[in-house]
Amino acid sequence: MRRMLLSLALIGGLQAFAGGDNLPIGARHGGMGYSTITLSDLWSVYSNQAGLAGLTRPAVGIYYQQHWLAPELGMEGFAAAVPLGRGTIAATASRYGFDLYNETKAGLAYAMRFGEGLRVGIQMDYTGVRFGEGYGSAGIVTAEIGVQAKLTDHLWIGAHLYNPGQARIGGPYDEKSPTILRAGLGYTFSDKLIITAEAAKDIDRKESFRAGLEYHPNKVLYLRTGVSTGDVRGHAGLGLRLKQFDVNMAVAFRSQLGSTPMIDLTYTFQ
Repeated sequence: MRRMLLSLALIGGLQAFAGGDNLPIGARHGGMGYSTITLSDLWSVYSNQAGLAGLTRPAVGIYYQQHWLAPELGMEGFAAAVPLGRGTIAATASRYGFDLYNETKAGLAYAMRFGEGLRVGIQMDYTGVRFGEGYGSAGIVTAEIGVQAKLTDHLWIGAHLYNPGQARIGGPYDEKSPTILRAGLGYTFSDKLIITAEAAKDIDRKESFRAGLEYHPNKVLYLRTGVSTGDVRGHAGLGLRLKQFDVNMAVAFRSQLGSTPMIDLTYTFQ
């Protein structure tokens, strides 16, 4: 059983998410197909750091997801952000995997807004990869940069670049960490409805596409759905705003491997 799980981690997890990749985190984002390059919330620290510049109050959050309902392939994440004048500083930490393979990542980000229509963010990450049963470990330092621009009162565009230096993971893995460029847009039809779309291109792989929708029927409830290609997935989720707490839940469906449920909890300080 453990060997089978290791195979799943190496084939499904490493190729789709891990191995120095930019792991998607946040149940709001997961519910929208990870088409979130123009969103502004705490979990932008894992998607497009420019979105952090839209925060007006400090926030902290925790996250958990279970790839394909396998406890051994769980992922935990943490994020904290503090606005400082026109900018926001944020820190992240996450862990993925089990005893035969696991990956930990920590990052420090800074985002700044220039007027009301331009946001820019940067982040430095350290990722450690460990193989069980004496196969060793490796580490890598990568960078991220993102931008968001307001074209009209309803339309935002965004772009994000992960690992522009094409850093390599050393040790037994000894492969280049992916360099990924993403670009997309978000259109706010009203206070109740947002639609997003984006394209992503790993320089060594075929491009992929994502689209998402968030509907906000009342002050408490958020309903979300989305789709992503590459390995085609359907996404669905909901959120609850309870005073200073936001609780988000989502699930991603992949036909070959099953579902990946996720949940996050965010607290926003007054």
